[in-house]
Amino acid sequence: MDLRAPTEAEVRQLGEELQLDLTDTEVTAFRERIADGLAAYETVRSRAGTRTGSPDRRLDAGHRVREGDPYNAWITRCEIAGAEAGPLDGWDIAVKDNVAVAGVEMTCGSQVMEGYVPTADATIVSRLLEAGGRIVGKTNMDDMAFTGNGHSSAFGPTLNPHDPEHVSGGSSGGSAIAVAEDQVEVGIGADQGGSIRVPAAWCGVVGHKPTHGLVPYTGIAGIENTIDHVGPIASDVRTVGLVLSVLAGKDPADPRQPDEVPEPNCTDIDGDPETLSVAVVEEGFTRPEAEEAVNERINDGLSDLAAAGATVDHVSVPMHDDAADIYTVALAEGTVAAFRGEGVGHNWRGHYDTGWVEAFGKFRRAQGGDFPPSYKYNLLLGAYTSQQYHSKYYAEAMNLRSELRTAYDDLLAEYDVLAMPTTPQRPNEYVPDQDIHSFLDDAWGCLANACPFNATGHPALSVPVDPLGDLPVGVMLVGEHFDDATVLEAGRALERAR
Repeated sequence: MDLRAPTEAEVRQLGEELQLDLTDTEVTAFRERIADGLAAYETVRSRAGTRTGSPDRRLDAGHRVREGDPYNAWITRCEIAGAEAGPLDGWDIAVKDNVAVAGVEMTCGSQVMEGYVPTADATIVSRLLEAGGRIVGKTNMDDMAFTGNGHSSAFGPTLNPHDPEHVSGGSSGGSAIAVAEDQVEVGIGADQGGSIRVPAAWCGVVGHKPTHGLVPYTGIAGIENTIDHVGPIASDVRTVGLVLSVLAGKDPADPRQPDEVPEPNCTDIDGDPETLSVAVVEEGFTRPEAEEAVNERINDGLSDLAAAGATVDHVSVPMHDDAADIYTVALAEGTVAAFRGEGVGHNWRGHYDTGWVEAFGKFRRAQGGDFPPSYKYNLLLGAYTSQQYHSKYYAEAMNLRSELRTAYDDLLAEYDVLAMPTTPQRPNEYVPDQDIHSFLDDAWGCLANACPFNATGHPALSVPVDPLGDLPVGVMLVGEHFDDATVLEAGRALERAR
């Protein structure tokens, strides 16, 4: 079927949206020129249609999980065997449901994307399988990854395995639950504002957001390519380090990566506290959402680290108080741009998942009303400020991201890692049927310390400290770019000191 040429009414409407002030003569002329210009699109369509991305294996579409899952950890269960040998030989792996596994439905936790089935594996899925891992399912997540508490999935909230009256944290809640419940050796999470680290903290496991660009993001539904990260969740730091070593490295299809990507060897993490220096960022403890009991647990854990021989100093980074606002302003318009670019955006070199682009474009137009309030709010905020203020504040926020990175880098020139609470508060209670204001108030307060390091790209690790009753608490450790090994060493030192 040939591509359809526009009507004059459609050209006129597009001109109004683009503020082009087209005359009637121009409308007629441009309609004719666009009709002719579609020939180039026909060429692209015919050539692209000859390609296939399906992996050379028998596909297992899996099955929806409908019972026996009290915390709503899973959306789809499947079994895809990896290589017969490798560093992950025999390991069961849970993959967040915004990571493409060929032949298995990928919903992104959303009614809008229900029914979408990718035809190719994400790069990290290929690497996990080549290392001997076995993919056993797609885990539940916040709807379109756009809340941080675990509340919003179209398939039910991800509930805290330590107390199901509370949520797990998000948006990678299902992967953290699967690890906490010993259902898998490792869970894969994606992190745009804290989505690995928050559920790791609230579920009492270890989660690592690698340096931006260390692990390829190809084949994963993102939010905005300057903040998209993917990484491992496991029960201990050494396991996280082994998986990171499998995942990391150059993928020419991913423009998020620099020209040369180091491949860190994190398989032999020792965690000697006597060689470690830690800068405890005071502003990480004074957020409006902060609970003193959480702060006490964090300080107790860091005191144990100091008693074991580490240098632990309290420092101030005044710009950290404004970091979440800088991130928010940059995120809103960046999200709109990716949304208008059918979930991918434009103007970057790398692999474009055409199946995802087509499905997202069709589904969002048919079911946009089913997106969660958090996603709708960000789109409306970004669209309004872009239109009303001509993206000036987006540009300023992007410039401030560089200043924020420098503020942290200046400290990291003196210390091995920065430390603060992963989340300022204990896990939120699960409250069903919230109105829009309550929903949004709960959605992001847990991200205040985590999201700055998505903006700056530093590696950041959440490690458990002593819980508050049944509810876990995590400390976040942050290091220099591409020095993920030192961050993991610090996390292992904290594990040893407890």
